Amino acid sequence: MHPKNFVICDVEKEYARNLMQAVGARRELGFQMHLFQSLEHLEAFSKKKKIHILLLGEEFPIDKRQEICADERYVLVKGKEKELLSGERGIYKYQSVDAILAQILEESMDKGELGCGRDTKDGQLIGIYSPIHRIGKTKFALELGKELLKDGPVLYLNLEEYSGGSFYFPEQTGQNLGDLLYYIRQEKGNLGLRISTMAGQIGEMDYITPMPVIQDLREVEEEVWLKLLREVFSNCIYKTVILDLGDGIKGLFPVLRNCQTVYTLYTDDPVSLAKLQQYTENLRLMGFEDVLEHTVQKKVQMKAGDA
Repeated sequence: MHPKNFVICDVEKEYARNLMQAVGARRELGFQMHLFQSLEHLEAFSKKKKIHILLLGEEFPIDKRQEICADERYVLVKGKEKELLSGERGIYKYQSVDAILAQILEESMDKGELGCGRDTKDGQLIGIYSPIHRIGKTKFALELGKELLKDGPVLYLNLEEYSGGSFYFPEQTGQNLGDLLYYIRQEKGNLGLRISTMAGQIGEMDYITPMPVIQDLREVEEEVWLKLLREVFSNCIYKTVILDLGDGIKGLFPVLRNCQTVYTLYTDDPVSLAKLQQYTENLRLMGFEDVLEHTVQKKVQMKAGDA
């Protein structure tokens, strides 16, 4: 897939540069970024290369703006009352980059005009699960994600009933895993682009804010979880998806079966070992003994505050 040319032309040099860097940092979008301060240079560029998305400052005269050809045209406005050409849409200039991108991608996805990234059939799905609670599982998952970033982009999904909320996920994007599942069910737009507007970041690792209502999590059917995972690997750039799993989801064992690796944390106290043995026996009794073949059991030393 050829990259889409995303062009910014604005007289405020520092603003335009910061915007370009922020959009370009969203690697999953696959945009080729270009920056101009003058319409003359922009017009010369447009005669040589196709412009897919164009953001223009409102300071440029209308008669000059209309000479620039682009598939999608947006004007960075400072107020609501501004004259726009036919085919131009206004975007409030002084809002977050996520908000600017959300508007552009939402309109583009509704038209089916943008693709996403590359095929990631070679990606790996990693499950983190333990029948033993408060064992440092989420902390382990986040640290593992940081290590796996060396091999490529990582997406972290927390499927626990109680995820810890803002303690682990301080960057709230306004949408959560429930919204993503809604798009999956409705088959609305390109999933890769949806995720790009919803994802928060822990360092360089992407995550989707967990579902805040326990009952909503429990009601998601097994088929929906499996469809979500298929869609992520088919439409997004992630090399690795990490699932932080709890007991509250339907289809826990089938999800574990679909993981290339399952990390099961445990401690060596008698109660924990008994729970681990019971979990292992349940896998065998339910016909999921193959999960054990790709399970790595990790003995951990508990510290105060681990969860």
